[in-house]
Amino acid sequence: MKQNQLKKPILGVSLYPEQETMKEIEGYLTMASHYGFTKIFTSMFSVPGTKEEVFDYFKNFCDLAHKHGMKVSGDCNTAFFKKMGASESDISIFKEMEIDIIRMDLPYFDQRDVTLINNPYNITIELSSCMIQAIRMALENGANPKNFSICHNFYPERYTVSDLESIRSINKELATLGIPSAVFISSNEDNTHGSWPVHDGLPTVEDHRWIPEADHILLNGVKAGRSFVS
Repeated sequence: MKQNQLKKPILGVSLYPEQETMKEIEGYLTMASHYGFTKIFTSMFSVPGTKEEVFDYFKNFCDLAHKHGMKVSGDCNTAFFKKMGASESDISIFKEMEIDIIRMDLPYFDQRDVTLINNPYNITIELSSCMIQAIRMALENGANPKNFSICHNFYPERYTVSDLESIRSINKELATLGIPSAVFISSNEDNTHGSWPVHDGLPTVEDHRWIPEADHILLNGVKAGRSFVS
């Protein structure tokens, strides 16, 4: 591949279970998969109910996503682990759900991150780029770089976001380690939404806040407010 040739980005969508019925989700995924989207970011701790009810919901969700050829990245934290009876050394319940990627809202900042990343189920562990120190620590302590990825955060408030060069600098460091990264871009279309009511989009980069999605992809090969890219 030529040095200046961009790799084709993986396109994804963001879905928030508390705001859509399963029928609406199925319709959206049918359309998204038709246009080449292959990844879903979703919030796992936003679904109420018992352990069994949450399990059933996401098992159905993953079955639906996989039917459309899409992988599921579930955003969760240690409190959600506790609710589901999981731990850094036992994430078998996520395997039973058929979750493809666990996106940790916060890492452990110790050897437990390594244990989680090196899980025996080939579930990718996704960390935030804000936790670069934890990422470096995990690598130094034996984490398999092929089993985790990085997702930059989104920022609903204007002028709170990193500039493009800062994001590129982090991505270059990750690329040298063989770790893929993802960013969020905002959908500026009508009738779209994020995880809560926002009016200024959900981008990773401030300069991208009002750029149309098509221009994002052309400029950066870049996940969006209701979609995203890795």
